[in-house]
Amino acid sequence: MGCHPCLRSLGSLAVENARIIFKGRVLRTSILIEEGKIKSLSRQKHPQVDDRIDARGKFVLPGLVDGHAHLHDPAFTNREDFTSGSSAAAAGGITTVIEMVLSTPVDTPERVRAKITEGERSSVVDFSLHAGMMNLNNLSKITEISKLGVRSFKTFTCKPYYVDDHTLMSLMRETAMQRSILNVHAEDEQTANENLQKLTADGRKDPMAHAEWKPNIAEERAVRKVADYAGGIGARLHISHMSTAEGVAIVKAAKKKRVKVTAETCPHYLTFTRNDMKKQGPYLKMNPSLKGPRDVQALWSGLRNGTVDMVTSEHAPGTREEKEVGWADIWSAWGGVPSIETMLPVLLSEGVNKGRLSLAGLQRVCCENPARIFGFYPRKGIIAKGADADLVMVDLKMKRKVRADQLHYKVGWTPYEGWTMKGWPVLTIRRGEVIYKDDQLLHKLGSAKFLPMHL
Repeated sequence: MGCHPCLRSLGSLAVENARIIFKGRVLRTSILIEEGKIKSLSRQKHPQVDDRIDARGKFVLPGLVDGHAHLHDPAFTNREDFTSGSSAAAAGGITTVIEMVLSTPVDTPERVRAKITEGERSSVVDFSLHAGMMNLNNLSKITEISKLGVRSFKTFTCKPYYVDDHTLMSLMRETAMQRSILNVHAEDEQTANENLQKLTADGRKDPMAHAEWKPNIAEERAVRKVADYAGGIGARLHISHMSTAEGVAIVKAAKKKRVKVTAETCPHYLTFTRNDMKKQGPYLKMNPSLKGPRDVQALWSGLRNGTVDMVTSEHAPGTREEKEVGWADIWSAWGGVPSIETMLPVLLSEGVNKGRLSLAGLQRVCCENPARIFGFYPRKGIIAKGADADLVMVDLKMKRKVRADQLHYKVGWTPYEGWTMKGWPVLTIRRGEVIYKDDQLLHKLGSAKFLPMHL
């Protein structure tokens, strides 16, 4: 694994012999890139270009748009920062990240500007931001923040950032007025509290207690409530990291009623169940918690049929030390997993190569949909004339074992350690510049761009 501090800017680049997914079908083409944009798609050879890449035998997808990742919290740069997290993104074929608040609030224009400045200084990939955590105290800031191009506002129906129903509806009304999105962590606080009291009374501190704390019904109740409120108010609602079959069914029904709701799930909810906690314990502690095989199947099905709009990494790394304490007391362990670099290999290996998701479907849920929903389309998320030249070349036949010491984020572990994945990104291009090739990062700090959301 290496890293080049800078890379010359390419005036023109031809990606030749590429297979792309165009309108759901495989198209063989050469992609001509000039000044960071896609200039043309054609079968002809381009005689005069500064550089060329032969994509023979590979598929070329739009660079992935990760709609939810915790990359940079000033209080927790020991876990991740913009440079390390976005380097892992680049190695994983992700060229745009929407950075999610972790604990340090991003809820005033000043805090938004500060995070934009940090991202433009130290990210490798282009980025946008979610504001949060939203409540009655910062409700009045939504108008000003929206004007800065940040139009997604995070709130919670449970601790640690719980808001009551009055606040929830107030946030929906205000975001609707600003043509923005209310992004909700949807788990029911009453259900969680009642279960926690019982588990605590029984002295439960084992890893499985965490899975029992917020069962399926917690997500079911919260998703139903926020979907009903959004429908009544006319707000745009996005459900973060959905984990249950019940959530999928409610979102499907809400969409039929023309509720403006979108939903995401994450690689971990597509590959692990609560039974895996018996082996990995606190390393698989996350919120929402892992569920059962029926939920895994429902989420894959929801991705295929359009109910679940996108897959996000929900990259939320904790250190080994922050995880290990959970063997003795699961409540004191950090909840979250590193996932940004392995998201695409997981979806290629467990999705495309196992017939759970087509390559066109992967492109829809990881590129086009997040770009559309969060307002970057058609600049991002598509291979088309005039779009940013964000591309990832994937080898569907490549088999590799996942090893944490070959990944680029900070915490040095992965829940996929030792898994053999079939299907890997081998080259990443961001706005016409090769930023990852042959296991080498070729990044240039200070070249990332903040992306305003145009909704």
